[in-house]
Amino acid sequence: MNTIMRGSFAELFATCFFVAAAAQIAFSLLGLLLAVLSPGLFQMNGVPATSAGPAIGTLIFLLVFGLVMNAALSAIGSGVVLAIRRFLPTGKVT
Repeated sequence: MNTIMRGSFAELFATCFFVAAAAQIAFSLLGLLLAVLSPGLFQMNGVPATSAGPAIGTLIFLLVFGLVMNAALSAIGSGVVLAIRRFLPTGKVT
């Protein structure tokens, strides 16, 4: 809560980004397991992957796309918090 109340844009961005990135990496590890065990779950241009290699390639694309979206959403969210910070309650933060 202290970061929300007093943090700079960079602190807000880093906090938001790293929490979401940790979740994305955890899901990517699960996706890696699924890519090896069942590559047909991953589709490339509407065609199911036939082996683990293309499935992992799709997974890497999804991870990179997710991290770019994570950065964009973290920046937007940090800006919104900075913009509405004056309306947040100002009690003592422990």
